[in-house]
Amino acid sequence: MKSGHNLYMANENKRSAFSKATTFVKLTGIPGPRGYLYFKYVRLFQNNILHAFTKVNKEYGEIASFPWPMNSVIVYSPRLIKEILVDNNRSYIKGEQIEEIRAVVGNGLATNNNHDSWLKSRKLMAREFNKKSVKKFYDIFSKECHKSISQISSQKISQLDICEIMKLLTFNIATATTLGKKLSSEDAVKVNEAVHYTSIVTYERIFQFFPIPYWVPTLKNLNFNMHFKNLNSIVKGIISEEKNNKNASGESILEKLVHAKDEETGFSFKETELRDEILTLLIAGHETSAHTLTWAFGLLAKHQEIQQKLYLQIKDLTDPEEITNHPYLIQVIKETMRLYPAFPVLSRKANQNLNLGKYRLDKETNVVIPIYVTQRSTEYWDEPSTFNPDRFEGESGEKLDKSYQYLPFSRGPRRCIAELFAMDEMCLIIKYFITELQFQLNGELPEDIAQVSLKPKGGMRLSLKTRVK
Repeated sequence: MKSGHNLYMANENKRSAFSKATTFVKLTGIPGPRGYLYFKYVRLFQNNILHAFTKVNKEYGEIASFPWPMNSVIVYSPRLIKEILVDNNRSYIKGEQIEEIRAVVGNGLATNNNHDSWLKSRKLMAREFNKKSVKKFYDIFSKECHKSISQISSQKISQLDICEIMKLLTFNIATATTLGKKLSSEDAVKVNEAVHYTSIVTYERIFQFFPIPYWVPTLKNLNFNMHFKNLNSIVKGIISEEKNNKNASGESILEKLVHAKDEETGFSFKETELRDEILTLLIAGHETSAHTLTWAFGLLAKHQEIQQKLYLQIKDLTDPEEITNHPYLIQVIKETMRLYPAFPVLSRKANQNLNLGKYRLDKETNVVIPIYVTQRSTEYWDEPSTFNPDRFEGESGEKLDKSYQYLPFSRGPRRCIAELFAMDEMCLIIKYFITELQFQLNGELPEDIAQVSLKPKGGMRLSLKTRVK
C-alpha cells in the first residue's frame, strides 16, 4: 500500500491492548481498594463511572490508587491538581482517556503528547481562537440560532428534546465556522453517527482491563472501523477540495489552517496533521457545547426565577459584544459547567518517576482527575447541589473561577484553546433562545451519564412557549 493512501486509512493511533497488559507501576503508600474490593470497584466504574468516582472520594479522600492493570491514581485535591496541571505540568502527558480518543481524532491539539509538535501546532491554532477571530463568527452564530428558533416555532410542538436541537445547532455552527460550508445531508448523518458510536466505544475501553484489539473482527470493532473510515473519507475530501480552491475567502478555520505558516519557524500543517485538527474541532467543538447548553436550558427550565431574572437582564441587548460580556449570563454558564462539566474527567500520565505532594508516582502511572466530583464537593463548595449563578458574582466569584476546584476548561498550558469560542457561542445561543422562548421542565432533570462528554440520559425534554412581547 502506498504511503499516500496510508494518510487516511490510519489508525496508527489505535491503542495497543498488549501495552496495557504488560505495564506495571508501584503504588505503595497510596490508599486504595485491594483484593475483592478492587474488582468490586472496577465493576462499579464500568456500570456507573460518576457514582464510582464519588464513592472513591468518600472512602479514600484526596487520592486513591488502583494497581495493575489500571495502574492509576485518582486525585481530588485542588492542591494536587494544581501540581499536575500547572506547577509540574511537563512531567505529565495526556492520559488513558486521551489515548483511547486518539483512535478517532489522531494527534490533534487535544491529544498530541509530543511537546515540540504540540507547541508548533498550538501557536498556529491560537490565531483562530483569539477574540478578534471569534468575533468574525458572530454572524454565523446569530444566523444559525434564528434559523433553529424559526424551525421550532413553525413545528408548533409544545415539548421537544432540547439536546437534539442543540446538537444539530452546534453541529451546523461547527461546520460553518470550521469548514466554511454545510456538509451534505448524507455526510452530516455519517459524521453524527460516527461521533456518537466511536465516543461510546472509546470511553468503554478505558475501563476494560484488556480491551479487544481493534483488528479482531468483532461486530463492535467492525462498526467502529466503518464509522472511522466514514469520518476519514469525509475529512479527506474536504481538505483536498480546500487545497484546490483558488477562490478561498480565508473566512473558515479550515481555509486558514490549510494555508497557515509560522513565519519564524517555517512550520505548516501536513495533511495528516490537518486531518487530525479538523476532526478534533468538528467532534469536540460541537458535542461539548451542545451538552453544556442542554444542561443550561434544563436548569433554567427547572429554576423559573433564575430564567426570568436572566431574561429581564438580556432581552433588550442587541450588541453581540455586550451579550458575550454580560456578567449574569456568564455566571449562569459557569454555574452550569460547575454542576455539569462537558468533560467530567481529566486524565494525565506520569512521563517520569516523580513526587506528587507527599506521594511517589512511578513513570507510566495514570493520573485521573474527576472534576465532576471536585466541583460538587461539600469540602470546597457551599450547598454544592444547588444551582446558584450568584456564587460566581464579583470578586469572590472571580476567585472561585480561577481556583483549582473549578476546572471546566482544564488549566495550565493544555487548557482548552477554544474556551473563548465556546463561551461566546453559548452566550449568544442562550440569549437568542431565552429572548424568544420560555422553557419549562415537567418533573426532574434526567440522569447525567459520561460518554466522553457529560450528557443527559434519554435526552432533555422541555416544554417551550413563545414569549409574549
